[in-house]
Formats: sequence, C-alpha cells, structure tokens
Amino acid sequence: MSVASITGTVDTTGKTTGTTGAATQLLNMDAFMNLLVTQLKYQDPLDPMKTNEFMNQLAALTSVERLQNINDRLADLDTTVQTGNMLDMIGKKVQVDGNTLSPGDQFTVTPLADYDRVVFAIKDLSDGSTRTVTRYKGDSLTYTNEGENSVQVAAVAYNKQAVVASGAAAYRTVTGVKSGSSGVSLVTGDGQEYTAGSIKVIKN
Repeated sequence: MSVASITGTVDTTGKTTGTTGAATQLLNMDAFMNLLVTQLKYQDPLDPMKTNEFMNQLAALTSVERLQNINDRLADLDTTVQTGNMLDMIGKKVQVDGNTLSPGDQFTVTPLADYDRVVFAIKDLSDGSTRTVTRYKGDSLTYTNEGENSVQVAAVAYNKQAVVASGAAAYRTVTGVKSGSSGVSLVTGDGQEYTAGSIKVIKN
C-alpha cells in the first residue's frame, strides 16, 4: 500500500520534530504507539494497510511492551542486589523524615551546643493527650515509643533557661518488604513505604 510521507519524526515525548537523519533516542512505548497512530491517520483510504501488515505492527508493539517490562524487572533486581537481602532489614530501624512514631519507633535529639536537659513533648494521636519527658545531660537522648498508639514527638534542648539549637531524627521500624513497578521498598509500622535510595541511616 502507499502511505503519505511524513517529514517529521516523533520523539519519546510524542512531539514531532524535523528529520535529522539517524535517530538519537530509543522509542518508548508511547512514542511507538504515536508512530502507529500517525501511520494509520495518513494512510491512503483507497489503499489501506493490509491486515497482515497491521498485525505485524501490533506484534512489534507487543514486543516493545514486553521488552519494557523485562527492563523494569531487571531494574528491580538491580535495586535488590545493590541493597543486599532486603528481608534482613525487617526489625531494623531506618532514619526517615517526620516526627510521627508508631509503636517501637524512636526519636533522637542532638544538641548543637552545651546543654543541661532536653524536654520531649509527646502527643498521643489516639486521644490527643500530651505529656513531657525530661532527659538530663548524660542521659540517653533517644525517646522510644513504647506505647500501643502512634504519637507525635517534639523536643527542645535547654542550657539553664536558654534554648539550645538541636538536630533531630526519627527512626521507624521496618515491618515488611514490598516489590512493585517502582522497585523494592521497605514498609514501616505506619504503612509508609521507602525506597532503598531514600534511606539515610540504618540501625538495629
């Protein structure tokens, strides 16, 4: 069959650009579909694409999809290999952003200057009740949520009556491992998922 010539090429974002010779990018699935639709759009209605030619095009499209799926799976495998045996992470704690702690999670404060005490303010998310815990210099500055409910924690360090600048970090307990289209992720007690690349610190 005869097909009207197309003077542009479709890049991987679906936009049409002028022909520059050799292709500079591999076509992804969307771009491949755009090419097929464009070909059907500009075909000669008096001499349409033969059924076997159309089936060949669809077979090629299916091959592209399968290759993309294989590539995604290989990326997942690569992530798993790079992060080691993810199942060994269950039960360990990982540093994450935020100050909400599930049961067993921890919140650590690091004063950036001399201090004499750190006051933790804990809010129980189940009933809204609040309480404080004071740790003095020499005490552990890590608060562990040993209750049955999730809590929010804030902490302030003092030197006498002056507030001391501090850093803080939350550590959530890994309760599971999940594999999906975006790769392998760790699941914490609050149901949040974290990719291996987003984990800053791991501790027992």
